[in-house]
Amino acid sequence: MAAAEHSLWYKVWRPFLILFIITVAEFIVAFTVPKGTIKTIMFIVMTLAKAFYITAYFMHMKFEKVSLAYIIISPMILLMALLAALWYEGVKLFQLLMSG
Repeated sequence: MAAAEHSLWYKVWRPFLILFIITVAEFIVAFTVPKGTIKTIMFIVMTLAKAFYITAYFMHMKFEKVSLAYIIISPMILLMALLAALWYEGVKLFQLLMSG
């Protein structure tokens, strides 16, 4: 019986509590930290942590082979690099259009 309770704790309640704590931290940051770069970075980090736990536990990626995880994670990393490049180019284009 104790093994079943331990299994239930790690499969359901532990990820739930981790996600709950991260969500509470997001609310605290939202209402206490002044607007700026640090607040944005904190939100990005907490959102990525929540995405990791949701993917790992509720989509069962933690229990899959490593190669399958790499197949899913690799395009996400490339997509984030593409978004960073597009953001950089967009800012430069905006500055160019607004300055002249």
